[in-house]
Amino acid sequence: MADGSGGALTRPKYLELADSLRADVLSGLDFHEAIPTERELQKTYGVSRATVRRALARLIDEGVLYSVRGSGTYLADPSLIRKDLRLTSFSQDMSQRGHTPDSTPLGCDIVAAPERLAEQLSIAVGSQIVRLHRLRLADGAPMALEIAHLPLDVLGGRLPDPHASLDQHLIECGHRAESAYQSIRAVNLTAEEAGHLLQPVGAAALRVARLAFDGRGRPVEQTETTYRADRYGFDLTVIRTPKDHLS
Repeated sequence: MADGSGGALTRPKYLELADSLRADVLSGLDFHEAIPTERELQKTYGVSRATVRRALARLIDEGVLYSVRGSGTYLADPSLIRKDLRLTSFSQDMSQRGHTPDSTPLGCDIVAAPERLAEQLSIAVGSQIVRLHRLRLADGAPMALEIAHLPLDVLGGRLPDPHASLDQHLIECGHRAESAYQSIRAVNLTAEEAGHLLQPVGAAALRVARLAFDGRGRPVEQTETTYRADRYGFDLTVIRTPKDHLS
């Protein structure tokens, strides 16, 4: 391919290295086995440390690898969807990892906001909110149960398409979620939840509560999502500040 000046466009070295790692290194590893260190890869492939790091970052973004701070980088299990700290929707998470997202609606209606939700969404008790309950799928397989609550006015006064991306609907209405407070806790599936997720009753799951805010700081979405623990994981990076010390 010409670049307009008579030469050929060269592919970035980090992308070539990422491809080489897939073919030469990763194909011989078991899931969750550590890959060689950055220094070892630099020596093996004769590239800079920066090139190695960009190649690894690319593979981590694609869900091929995952990194554990202070430990190393490992080959990911493709059946496990890993989520990092970026604010992304379920549809984005699945699409970025090569899966096809979909939803099975379990209910979509307008209800009066109870006190707890009204406080979280900074609206008056009894205000109209949309309640969207759906089963989230990846490649047709059940991944999570989601219950979302949004003020009716942020959705333009109409119900969203329960099959489509709720995040995209918010963007179209001028209320893109720019930040969120999120909490994660371990739970055991109830009989109803287990039936939807095709899991045994009492199976382990991760319940994620998220309160999302638009660019003006207005709460626009309160969502509780229950993920199958055998198909979904969260990666967190933690750091020690200068004031921290061992007790």
